[in-house]
Amino acid sequence: MYRLYAFFTQNSMKTVYVAEELGIDYEFRYVDLFKGENRTGEFRELTPAGKVPVLQVGNQSLFESGAICRYLANAEQSPLYPAAALERAWVDQWMDYFTCHLGRWLSTLYFETIIKPRAGLGEPDPKSCEEAQNYTGQQMAMVEAWLQKRRYLTGEQLTIADLFAFAYVEQAGPLEISLAGFPNLSRWFESMESRPGVQRAREKVAELRRKSPVNSG
Repeated sequence: MYRLYAFFTQNSMKTVYVAEELGIDYEFRYVDLFKGENRTGEFRELTPAGKVPVLQVGNQSLFESGAICRYLANAEQSPLYPAAALERAWVDQWMDYFTCHLGRWLSTLYFETIIKPRAGLGEPDPKSCEEAQNYTGQQMAMVEAWLQKRRYLTGEQLTIADLFAFAYVEQAGPLEISLAGFPNLSRWFESMESRPGVQRAREKVAELRRKSPVNSG
């Protein structure tokens, strides 16, 4: 059985969504970042970065959300991460795209406007928010155009790239960023949100989210 150390922000949710979609047996171990549980010596034995998520496999550990998503799909021999070289590269390209571009800017806005004030880390930085808003709009338009002829990011089949990207795009809700002007992106988002695995993942962390200082006050 796997043990997944995670919080509820997007990097952790990517791995929870993939784990639930795969239907694997795993233990969810909540790490409260606001209490510094990621800075303990025990946790640093699992990852030198001191960040979540971390996957424990027996007495070995693996960190970085992309690596965990790929490993789980590989270990389960799932078509969510195709075996064919080019199809696998298409998955990788979209995971990289969201990490470096659209997902990056959505996460910047989420941190600046939601986490930062409520965690007592100061007020949102106007320059960072303006830059992130500009890039978010541009890059949503690009994904919108790409999805015009495709059901999922790599074509007609769901892959870990979609689950990975969904964890970023769902931040649009709390950020009050409407997807109404992006009908293809909205259609993709709604199809992802309705998946049983996504619903199970959200149920797993719902109570923990309610108790978190990020969602209080």
